[in-house]
Amino acid sequence: MKKLLYLLVLVLAGCSAPSAETLEVTIKASKHEVEAFEPVKITSHVTVNNEPISSGAELEFELINPDGTSIGAVTPTNEGNGVYSIETSFDGQGTYKIISHVSYGELHEMPEVEVTLK
Repeated sequence: MKKLLYLLVLVLAGCSAPSAETLEVTIKASKHEVEAFEPVKITSHVTVNNEPISSGAELEFELINPDGTSIGAVTPTNEGNGVYSIETSFDGQGTYKIISHVSYGELHEMPEVEVTLK
């Protein structure tokens, strides 16, 4: 019985072993304070094990209103060398949040950046 339990522990530990790949995603805004309808460029840089990923990754930029409700998601343009971007603008007042949802295989990251309307 102890051997069976030991084998079960080994199998379960093997299934939960950490991935050898590390997904790193950064996101930045060209400006952090803008006027209403002023264009702002949002850029994400995606790497796996410090190598830029320009294919095989799934990306969406989710735009969030100041009240926390989602405006929607936008698929960014792949600029190559692991760089993905959109250009957008906002209306109204307050601080808007942009979340970069990035999936690569079983890995997922969600960094965010904020843009405030003056």
